[in-house]
Amino acid sequence: MNIAIAGYGKMGKDIFSFFFNNLKNAGFTILVRSGAEEYTADVVKILDKQLRRNKLTQEDYEAKKSAFRFTCDPADLCGCDAVIETITENLEAKNLLFRNIADIVSDNCKLMTNTSSLNIEKVFEGVSNPQRCMGMHFFYPVKLAEFVELNLLDNTSDEAMQFAESFVNDCGRRCIRFNGDYHVYLNQILSAMVSHGIYLCEYFHTSVQALSDSLKNMYALAGVFDILDSVGLGLMAENQRNFRLERNTQLLGYGCDKMKYWLSQGCPDNSRSFLGFISSQEQESVGICDDAQIYMAAFILAETSFALEESGIRPDLLLEAVSSTLGTADTLPDMYRKYGAERLVSALDKLYEKTGFESYRYDSDLLEKYYS
Repeated sequence: MNIAIAGYGKMGKDIFSFFFNNLKNAGFTILVRSGAEEYTADVVKILDKQLRRNKLTQEDYEAKKSAFRFTCDPADLCGCDAVIETITENLEAKNLLFRNIADIVSDNCKLMTNTSSLNIEKVFEGVSNPQRCMGMHFFYPVKLAEFVELNLLDNTSDEAMQFAESFVNDCGRRCIRFNGDYHVYLNQILSAMVSHGIYLCEYFHTSVQALSDSLKNMYALAGVFDILDSVGLGLMAENQRNFRLERNTQLLGYGCDKMKYWLSQGCPDNSRSFLGFISSQEQESVGICDDAQIYMAAFILAETSFALEESGIRPDLLLEAVSSTLGTADTLPDMYRKYGAERLVSALDKLYEKTGFESYRYDSDLLEKYYS
């Protein structure tokens, strides 16, 4: 199998590393704008270190050295079985790249975009043989994320879908398929959860740090604002406006406006910058947010209940994927039982009365159906 990766930024590098370390008998071609020789030297340096530390045999070392190449020439993608695009989140740039690549690779070469928010149909608009096209969205860091989102077009073939699932599964990861407005759903609910966390600071008149402290036991690893810090305000704010589920448009818009305000106040747009910035800006918290976990759980449960009803995905799989992606310490049904229907819907009623956001609407029958 020969896999091409178009782009070698933060995500491209992480995706290449993940497949390079986990896929046996695969070759890799990495398309970069410049610096092919330097990138090659960097990978060889890592392999040299692994050889010295006896993490690779001499035979494995030689095989890996010959299993990849960096290139600045798109023509070198000619013999690839699949292309995974990881360039910047710009619709026009992604579409142009795929239009160009489609004329170089074979008609059966699978074309996959790692977009985290853009309209998949528009990314592949005008690309020949669209039955080979799909979204394949990885979360960062790739090596820690259990699920990969397969975002399918209406005419994505079963053969292309099975091809993608096969080599993701070979690396020990699981795929979950999404269609239409539910494309990148896991990233949609993750982003909406971050915006909800931002709003809860206003609702409780409290600081980011105080709210984080109140929510910390809800999450196994990273909390809401740790996620925002890891992604960075620039990318997170950009993503918010691209998602397609209308019920979360108001909440995501609120979060986007707040993030843009922080950017205007001097917060760097890159990752690992938000928490340091906000700690220097906020006053000591005066609000009480003891019920923050109930209010966070209420949103997660209400939103997921609609997805469970509408997406057509097997409920047990979607429940597991949402919990894994958000990093909740409890499963969603356990969360429902823990806080109780009465307190959860009361929180949603108060949030909706205060904001009018559709994200805070709920269906009691769905909550009961999927969580009790």
